[in-house]
Amino acid sequence: MKNFLQNLLIFFALCLCGLVAFQWVRETDLRKNVQGLTDSIHDKMEAIQTLQAAVKRNEGEIQRLDALKNQLNATVKSNAVQITTLFKDLDKSTNELTSVRAAVEEYKKALQKANDNIVAQNESIKKQNDDLQLLMQERNNVVSNFNKVAKDYNDLAAKWNAQQEELARAATNTPPPAPKK
Repeated sequence: MKNFLQNLLIFFALCLCGLVAFQWVRETDLRKNVQGLTDSIHDKMEAIQTLQAAVKRNEGEIQRLDALKNQLNATVKSNAVQITTLFKDLDKSTNELTSVRAAVEEYKKALQKANDNIVAQNESIKKQNDDLQLLMQERNNVVSNFNKVAKDYNDLAAKWNAQQEELARAATNTPPPAPKK
């Protein structure tokens, strides 16, 4: 019985060793599974954190784009107001341009009429200058004729006076003065 007990003890020891080996292999597999699950959870946590960071970035980008959209909408509205104002100014300027063009045409007509009047006046002045030159020439002829007549008259009057003096001397029968030697 001693042998039997020893053999039984060995058998139980071997069974116990087998059980320990089996649990050890099973525990190793479980640890591998736990490590795999831990790694998977870690990877998933990293992915979650990455996605959360991307969500935060995207939310910031969405807010920035929304603010930009609002700003652009405000710019579009102000541009629409400015365009309306510019169209009104354009219409006003077009009307002013039309009236200014009409006034320019009137000024051109008035200027042409004034130029025609000036040309007519210049022609009249030229004719008057020619008439004045002719009149001056006639006056000069009359004056020169008058001067000639006046000279002839003065010569005639001097001759007459000389003749009258001679007649007056001859009528008194006074001898003529003796010539001087």
